[in-house]
Amino acid sequence: MTHSSNHHSSRRRRLRPWHWFKPRGSRTLALGICAAVGGLAGSARGAVDGMEILKVLGLLGIGILGVLLTIGYIVNYAKER
Repeated sequence: MTHSSNHHSSRRRRLRPWHWFKPRGSRTLALGICAAVGGLAGSARGAVDGMEILKVLGLLGIGILGVLLTIGYIVNYAKER
């Protein structure tokens, strides 16, 4: 005899990609801050030192993603509270 509660366990959960856009943990905030500071400071230092443009743009991209991740965490935190 099969129980009705066991019926749904055989199904595979459907992954929804938009949950990645809702950063929730404090580790996400720490990662965002570190990426923002490291990327922006590294790109500024690379530009001053005469580093290759692609490396500077790569570091700048990491910095911008860090800023977006930090802002996403703050917005999500404000909506949940």
